[in-house]
Amino acid sequence: SSTLCFHHTLPCPRPMQQMKLFTSAAALVLSLCFVPACVAVSSEQSLRNSMRKLLEAQKHVHGHGLTQSQRNNLYMPEKSALDEMEKSLVSMARDREKQGSAAANLTDFLTQIQDIIDQTMKQSILTRYNASQTLLDTTWANYTAGCTGVGDAPWSLYTSINTQHVACRAQEQSTYTSYKSCLSDQAIIESATQARCATYNSLNSMSRYAPSPCVMQPNTATPTIGNYLRYMKQYWQTELANLRAARNDCTNVTTTSGPSVNCNSLYCDWLAKRYECDDHQRSFENGACVLSRNYTCARYSNCMTAKINAYDDAHASANASQAGLQAEWRAVMRIECLIDALSAPADQLQSQIDTCIARTHSTTQVTFTFYGPTAPVPACDQTQYANMTPGNAAFSTRWYSGVSATVTASEDGRTIGTPMTCASSVCDCWSGTAPICSVAVASSGGLSGGSSSHSIDDIS
Repeated sequence: SSTLCFHHTLPCPRPMQQMKLFTSAAALVLSLCFVPACVAVSSEQSLRNSMRKLLEAQKHVHGHGLTQSQRNNLYMPEKSALDEMEKSLVSMARDREKQGSAAANLTDFLTQIQDIIDQTMKQSILTRYNASQTLLDTTWANYTAGCTGVGDAPWSLYTSINTQHVACRAQEQSTYTSYKSCLSDQAIIESATQARCATYNSLNSMSRYAPSPCVMQPNTATPTIGNYLRYMKQYWQTELANLRAARNDCTNVTTTSGPSVNCNSLYCDWLAKRYECDDHQRSFENGACVLSRNYTCARYSNCMTAKINAYDDAHASANASQAGLQAEWRAVMRIECLIDALSAPADQLQSQIDTCIARTHSTTQVTFTFYGPTAPVPACDQTQYANMTPGNAAFSTRWYSGVSATVTASEDGRTIGTPMTCASSVCDCWSGTAPICSVAVASSGGLSGGSSSHSIDDIS
């Protein structure tokens, strides 16, 4: 091709502020605007066209809103532009070789190109490589960290509450035993009291004496009125003495095995203890409900699937871009080599060019480190974790086996000292309220008013 000398004839951008909006390729185009005179027009024009193509490709690749996969699909046009740049530089080198000593000095121009290669073109490739490698590293680390399984539920947060609950049930049984023992003692004392006071209760009733004791007896000696009154006095004095003696026997507690007993307070103690135990159980089972909802096979499987998909997607994206990145890197290395060749004396240009063309450049700097492969999500059978959900036999067996029913009695349909059973095998089945218990004075079974509303109370 013919050689045409020129000075700054390319349509270069004038406002320097506009250059901030361009990529490294645009800066390279600007440098080409000031290429020294007497460079072959065809080679320079070809290089300028290649740079414009590279500019357009990079503008798409680095556009906002593109995914990594979409950017990977745009790498090959950029690689094509680099290849054309390489061809243009080879052509420029050959033109310079033909011109010999008349060739223009390209030192400043080549230095500018080298700076752009070092500061932007290489950095562009390495930035994309590092972004993909970082994604590979982080998604693999996240995958190998695994997910929290059902068996990892932190039961230690609630086991101390259940320990209190199990111990409380034993105390409930002990409290109830004291109450029942009191009832037995009370029955014995009441039986003895009733036997002791039976005579008094029988005598302490006016109905026992009316009307026959007040009727004058037949064959009463004369004077009948006087003898009747003397008889009545003696009769009632005798009955009063008998009544007083019976009352003394009834009220004299030393004649029995002990004082009267009131078991109501012990009953209230047992009710309060049972509610306390129920409250411990409620706290424990509500905590267990939280764990049974948050630690499930479904959540574990979804978590692992998401981590597997994240790494697999990163692997596929990096694998798709690997060849393009390596090709770009080799192209930049060859361009860098050709720039060095252009600095050589004219009689050494051909050998330098041949060396650049024959050289195999390493791509270690842009070769990804892959991991894997990922494994399928481990099988998880939710039925194996039935003992996590309150309200079923598996849960009771796991957590309440330490509760031993030493009392066989039942109150309110519940076996004494055993955990409350939810109405269904679901969580949050608690609706109990604290018991309200008043301590009333128990009847001693002693002094009684008999069968009549009238009694002989003041017999002192």
